[in-house]
Amino acid sequence: MNDSGHFNSKSTHDYLQQVIDQYKTAIQNFYVLFIFDELETQYDYYFLYKQHMSEGSIISLDQNDMFSTSKSFVLTEDAYLQNEELFYKFRIQARNRTIEKMAKSVIFYVVAQNDHANYSILSNQQLLDEALEKTKRIIQKSTFISDPITWDYFYSWCRAQLTTLVFEEMVITYGVNGLKELTPFQLNDLFFKLLTTNLTSNKEFINKFARAVDLYIQEWQRKIIHELNNNIQTYLRIENAVEKQEVKRGERDFLQMTTVPNYIVVLNSVIYHAVREAIYRRDFTQGEPDSWPKYHFIKGKTKGHIRIIPKLEKDKNRMNLNENSLIMAHNIVQKLSTIDVDVLDILCSLFLHRAKHPEEVVEIELADILVMRGLKAKLGGEGRRGGFEAKQKEQVIQALSNIQSLWLTIEKTVLYKNNQPVQVGVQGRTFLFKYKDGKEYVVNKENCSKTISFTVDKVFAKYLTSSQRQVALLPIKALRYHAYRFNCEKQLCRYLSWRWRTQAFKGDFLQLNKISTLLEASGEILNERSPMRTRERFEKALDQLTADNIVAAWHYVNWDENLALSKGWTKYWLNTSVVIEPSDVVKEHYRSIKKVNKNTALQNETALKKNAVHRKIGERLLEIRKEYKLTLLTVAEELQVSASYISNIERNQAKPSAKLRMRIVKWMEKFD
Repeated sequence: MNDSGHFNSKSTHDYLQQVIDQYKTAIQNFYVLFIFDELETQYDYYFLYKQHMSEGSIISLDQNDMFSTSKSFVLTEDAYLQNEELFYKFRIQARNRTIEKMAKSVIFYVVAQNDHANYSILSNQQLLDEALEKTKRIIQKSTFISDPITWDYFYSWCRAQLTTLVFEEMVITYGVNGLKELTPFQLNDLFFKLLTTNLTSNKEFINKFARAVDLYIQEWQRKIIHELNNNIQTYLRIENAVEKQEVKRGERDFLQMTTVPNYIVVLNSVIYHAVREAIYRRDFTQGEPDSWPKYHFIKGKTKGHIRIIPKLEKDKNRMNLNENSLIMAHNIVQKLSTIDVDVLDILCSLFLHRAKHPEEVVEIELADILVMRGLKAKLGGEGRRGGFEAKQKEQVIQALSNIQSLWLTIEKTVLYKNNQPVQVGVQGRTFLFKYKDGKEYVVNKENCSKTISFTVDKVFAKYLTSSQRQVALLPIKALRYHAYRFNCEKQLCRYLSWRWRTQAFKGDFLQLNKISTLLEASGEILNERSPMRTRERFEKALDQLTADNIVAAWHYVNWDENLALSKGWTKYWLNTSVVIEPSDVVKEHYRSIKKVNKNTALQNETALKKNAVHRKIGERLLEIRKEYKLTLLTVAEELQVSASYISNIERNQAKPSAKLRMRIVKWMEKFD
């Protein structure tokens, strides 16, 4: 034995094996079941890849992590056979988990062969999700893993390993002579007690067994990679021809929603941003038993609160305060999530794109929301789309129901009427869900199984009809980041989107952002015990946004890295600022919003006036847009209509009403 009490010399090992061979025939046959949590559906591939690389082996499976997070049960053969069908399902679950880990390891092996493309590949969530599914199928059907004998040998090997480890402990504790004195019953009783105890609470025992299993399956990995050989590259290659052949309907629709690729348009008022914050922070007061959950906010000159008031079937726009509705309201608070914010942004974007006026009821499909979130329909037979999963649909319907329950009360805000500031107060819901005949309905599975029809309520409508109407570009990626793994990135996207739009008028995108403010906006809380983890998570989020071309660059301002080595460094870090520069696409889009130089406009005054009267409104609109490099979105904002409607006017496919025609003429006069 060595200093730690383990057998390691060949002679000692041989002697131990003789003892095991002598007594193992007296041990009843047994099974060990490892029951794991459900497999995750999405992964942070970049994080997992770095973890694999840090372990020194790209094909390491980290079985220690698997076994330490599982529940284990030791069964006699009789107990196993009594419930063989049930226990076999658990075995298949464990087998699939191992295959999934091997598939990820194969993918990382391929990525490691392409160092120049590592980051771009690892940030392509859809590509790697598809590659993972394809690799799992290949391993299961086209390699030695598909042979049942492979698993039978593996189970026998595992049983032998566990038997050896337990007998090693028994010999150390009781000695060979002590074992000789035991009856077969006592020997089995002692063996099963030690095996059960070690698998449930002995970390050293679990680690030894996990390392042995890891080495065994690493050999499988090498054999799989050898069998697949160069074909692995083919499995992971992005097929441009396939992408061209099948362009998704939803993606085609996105191209029409904005002139800026990979961005959608949402409202940018402080109230809209407050609604977002209320949802993902879930900081609703719930202490008063006889009142609705409430979220207070003050932003600049705007003050108000948001309450959770469920929409009920018999609710004729009354707020029925009773025990059942209060319980329902408090339950809704617990269900709020960042997915609700995604759905809120999607509703807003689709309404701005399709509605010609604030009172219009627009109809969308439930699938539109799922597609915009980046979810993929389940494959049907022979490669046909089989539709989205019921769980995915239920998640969206729950989000719609949560959004319908939001009641906004704006106690004080400033809007502009005829270019004059006016203080107003207003209350209502965010969106009203209505049938085509204008009758409201309650969001549920029956009413929203396929289509959703809705419009904005009074609060949001105020910001669509006032002269201060503002919309902002929001990266589609914000909707598609994983709701929990990339929560920080999602919320930073939204906060920065709001900030950049408010800075666009001055054209100053390099304003300072305080760390504490950004952490609050992203929903991150400082880890008091390990603040460096918070800093690393924050920096990782900004790096991810940079890699995804949402952020052009970021850097600290006046931050001394030596402070991080001193005690109490976190208070300095929290008060430090960073500069976050938007992508060139965003800066170029907002460049036209910057105040037009009046001197430049006056230089062309005479020529423009001579021609304006004789040209059609659509042609003149197009000329102004091109001359001043204005986007459809910018013009649409100022004229309070949708971008698609402006496009139709320019192409003479729509005739503006007399009221809109006067508004367009008045707008064009500032360029004369």
